Amino acid sequence: MLAVEALEVSKVYEGRVKALDRASFNAPYRAVTCLLGRNGAGKTTFIKIAATLLLPTSGVVRILGLDVVAEQWKVKERIGLMPQEGRPLDFPTPEELVTTYLVMRGYSFSEAKKAAREALELLELWEWRKTPIYKLSGGMRQKVLLAMALATDAEVLFLDEPTLGLDPHSRRSIWASIGALKRRGHSILLTTHYMEEAEYLGDKVVIIEQGRIAAEGTPQELISKVGASHRVDVEDGFTLEELKSYGQVYRFGVMHAVYTSGRGAEELAAEAVRRGARAKVAKVSLEDAFIVLTGGVRIEEQ
Repeated sequence: MLAVEALEVSKVYEGRVKALDRASFNAPYRAVTCLLGRNGAGKTTFIKIAATLLLPTSGVVRILGLDVVAEQWKVKERIGLMPQEGRPLDFPTPEELVTTYLVMRGYSFSEAKKAAREALELLELWEWRKTPIYKLSGGMRQKVLLAMALATDAEVLFLDEPTLGLDPHSRRSIWASIGALKRRGHSILLTTHYMEEAEYLGDKVVIIEQGRIAAEGTPQELISKVGASHRVDVEDGFTLEELKSYGQVYRFGVMHAVYTSGRGAEELAAEAVRRGARAKVAKVSLEDAFIVLTGGVRIEEQ
């Protein structure tokens, strides 16, 4: 069974702005799937369609086999959403916010109190359940929003850029919480433009660019598409033909990125040192895969 299935999904807003363009992909059950793309790529639009908040212009989205348009009320019962634009500050405390949210979803007050406590405890927020939300850090406020989605005990959770704007410590704390949710059996689809986040969390990564699916697979499968193990960033000291002799060359402003083997990287770095040129060596990462797969400017062989 798939947690999420998208088939040729398009969304065109007024003014003929195309946010999604025949996007097709799927998210496995009981796994973390990261929808990775730069700002404006169409990630949030897809989350809103999948969460029944927005109608697609065309195409089909299914959640656990249920059509989000034709069976939206059944879908709503089985999903939880942490929206990017969520603002919990209007409620005095985390406990009140989560409890009230559950009551609005149809829980009895006693059921809501119990579920709220379980979610806050799991996310290590119970100690601050009575603390005014405006006094909490940005990372803890994001955790409160995550607790809202978790408390529903939904099978499928949509997290729209859950760590946006957070410091590294807060981001890692959210990552740990998402890992705990996966271990509890939840299926998670999250959007992000942080490459490290997608590489760390994603059982599967779907790269979206200008509303289209550019690539999908495990982080390692996508990294393997680069066709090299190392990247050497070179700013000066070499002719283009010399750089091409080491591997694939991409241009980023005044800097050239050479994708090559471990030995090629070692040789190029040593030659750069000999010439007094600036060079930096790194292992190929998901960020490299993203750049290559979404239109990095490759300098073709002559």
